[in-house]
Amino acid sequence: MSSKPSGRIREQRFNYCPWFYHEATPAEKKAQLRHQKKLTKETGASIGERCFISLEAAIVGSTGKTFSIGNDSSVAAQAYVTGRVELGNNCTINPFATLRENIRGGEGIRIGAYACLVGANHGFADTEIPIYKQPHSSKGIRLGDDIWIGSHVTVVDGVKIGSHSILAAGAVVTKDVPAYAIVGGNPARILRMRKKTGASGGSMAAKLEKFGAMAGEQLDKVLRLYQVQEKGGRLCFVDKPGMLRRTRPWCDAVEIFAMFGRWTPGYTQAEWITQLRDFQDPVTGVVPEHIPEDRQHDPAPPVRQIDVQLYSTMIVNYALECLGSTLARPVKNAQDITEEQLLKHLPSLPWRTQAWSGGAWVDTYASCLMPNKKYFNHEIPEDALFSWVDRNCDPQTGLWGTETPENRWLQPVNGFYRLTRGTYAQFDRPLPFPEKSIDTMLFHSADSVFFGKGIANACNVLDVVHPLWLCLKQTSHRRGEAEEWVRERLEWVLGCWIKNKGFSFNLAKKEPGLQGTEMWLSIVYLMANLLGESAALGYTPKGVHRVQPAISRMQGKHSPCSPGR
Repeated sequence: MSSKPSGRIREQRFNYCPWFYHEATPAEKKAQLRHQKKLTKETGASIGERCFISLEAAIVGSTGKTFSIGNDSSVAAQAYVTGRVELGNNCTINPFATLRENIRGGEGIRIGAYACLVGANHGFADTEIPIYKQPHSSKGIRLGDDIWIGSHVTVVDGVKIGSHSILAAGAVVTKDVPAYAIVGGNPARILRMRKKTGASGGSMAAKLEKFGAMAGEQLDKVLRLYQVQEKGGRLCFVDKPGMLRRTRPWCDAVEIFAMFGRWTPGYTQAEWITQLRDFQDPVTGVVPEHIPEDRQHDPAPPVRQIDVQLYSTMIVNYALECLGSTLARPVKNAQDITEEQLLKHLPSLPWRTQAWSGGAWVDTYASCLMPNKKYFNHEIPEDALFSWVDRNCDPQTGLWGTETPENRWLQPVNGFYRLTRGTYAQFDRPLPFPEKSIDTMLFHSADSVFFGKGIANACNVLDVVHPLWLCLKQTSHRRGEAEEWVRERLEWVLGCWIKNKGFSFNLAKKEPGLQGTEMWLSIVYLMANLLGESAALGYTPKGVHRVQPAISRMQGKHSPCSPGR
């Protein structure tokens, strides 16, 4: 008699114990992928690689209120997930757990059976109106990384759970939980700390928490500075008062609020989606940089097929993803570039003298192909692109391009950021020479012309911080030096926020705008994340500077969740 389960018993084994899914047969894996594809189509869910989602789990979603879960994760039978719920890699939702409305979490989160997390609340202030007729509110629940939520735990709206914490079985969590805490009881209280965090009022974690809360509270006032009235009284967004109407400020506004898990005021979610989708040219699929004041769609300027470098197309797609939507149509100008044309064009880019331009072209090209593949199922020359960039990365510097007498390493470093942001970071590919890249970044970061005392240009700082952050995901090479460079600047950057106005692109000039605010908020997160302190901020970059890849390509065979569930 065989000891291996089969038939309905085998289905139940996966549904209620998904950590056994690594035993699935090829046929069972195909059936699971069909189920995930159907979920994605019908609910808008985003599901990572090597995941298991039980057919007996209730995943309820709609435009703008979608379920997202990262690689190597699982959702067991009878789990109920509805609203906007976002979890990272290596997360598990066990049987009969409930996750509702506005919940955002990091990686390595274990949610026990019958746990209930509700990121919304029901109004009851007016005793003259029946409770069921009173409005809902939603502050949202925020979860850090590496969290164990025990069975029958309840977490109420507005609570933040710090990384590496444990919520004991049956706990009713009504207040924020600090990192490394073990809490239990009703209402939950700290039973003990897993380690001393040193989170005094003067610690970096405390300063980050204070900054994140302050920035979040001021977002509405910040945005009002950059709103202007169009003809007919409709709102438009500009980078700074008096500037030309461009596409980018619209995207910056969406992404800034999305970082904090909020919709941008001024339009409803559906209206925001319509506004951004209408920017796309119906013929080429590209988005113009400038917006006509009357909001009528002007024909897109002539753009050669091989010059599909319009940055606006890329950022509008990222902003639409923040709203739970996508571009209305594929980017034809990018899709029409054949593999032969691509391989001829790449070496013609000015890598030696203007490496930033070369990296920018690759960034935008790859970022326009990404929605074509992800949302429109187009075949793209992905392997040809990565084969060329892998092969042409300098093994001595880890970069593309060389230093110049005028700008030294500025062009290649900035080009590295642009190229890798749209390729390796978004397609989840390993960098060719991460240790050499770190060496060059740290050498460049010591150049006082670009990084002297009080000098902080958002592009130049981002172009060092993001590559260091990306490379250090693959290696620990010179991590201490990278952390020291970041630590020396982070506290100063936090102090450059201008009350109710945001950040300046160039911090020394004190000219705040939407672009500077979006970029520096993202830089602060990357710096804090590199130091292991980002959970304290209470926000995560979304859109163009998001930290999760768009399309997972990680290799390896392991179970979607370990037995330590």
